[in-house]
Amino acid sequence: MGMLALLREIAGFPLWLASPLAIEVSILSNFTLNDFWTWGDRRFRKYWGRLLRYHLSVGITGFGINYPIFLALTYLAKLPYFWANIIGIGFASAGNFLLNHFWTYKKPQKFD
Repeated sequence: MGMLALLREIAGFPLWLASPLAIEVSILSNFTLNDFWTWGDRRFRKYWGRLLRYHLSVGITGFGINYPIFLALTYLAKLPYFWANIIGIGFASAGNFLLNHFWTYKKPQKFD
């Protein structure tokens, strides 16, 4: 939310561009937090493998759920971008957790 506001209000980016940039920053910063805190005891893969899986998982929900909801609520429903983003994040959060819990930080099997 902070990066979205910074890109929009301070840097003057259009919302359609500020949102995906803010999503990307949040993916990278949240990976760092989740890798050490949420799933710190489940780091079975190498760092770059975890980062790639996390980025793919959160990218699916961030760019596939959050961003379209954000665009629809901002441009079609004329909701303020702050609230549109909060709603999009809410819908994407459950998918983020499930994909990361059961794929990114899943204990590898012999065929992984």
